[in-house]
Amino acid sequence: MNLDAFAEYSSAWLVIVAASLVGALCLNSLLKRIGGIRSVAGRSLRWALVMTVLAAFTLPVALPNAEQINAPAFIVLLFESSFQAQGDPAQARRTMLAGLPLVFVGVFTIGVLMRVVWRKLRGTGASAPKPTEKNEVK
Repeated sequence: MNLDAFAEYSSAWLVIVAASLVGALCLNSLLKRIGGIRSVAGRSLRWALVMTVLAAFTLPVALPNAEQINAPAFIVLLFESSFQAQGDPAQARRTMLAGLPLVFVGVFTIGVLMRVVWRKLRGTGASAPKPTEKNEVK
């Protein structure tokens, strides 16, 4: 993927990323308010879902007739499959089918591992003896 293609439409990509971030934050807030599983897996599942939605709106793919221009994959998929008479949504479909599950699994795994490591670090720090005036090192 050539990053020069983003330079030409940088303001459009900024709007797309900003709107996606706002949408992801709203989805996260909604899922928190609805409630659900408050376990490590539940929170990691919520974050994985939110990040997958964020990735779904920002995952770039080259346009079929203009390879030097990138657009969000869901927009290319929508326009090429619905609004183009002879559209080719195959590349956008492949990108989304490959990228979104990877984002979901990656964020879920990282979330669970971070929480497990955090609990172990917090647990070992809490079990260490705290210095008092009697056994304080001078």
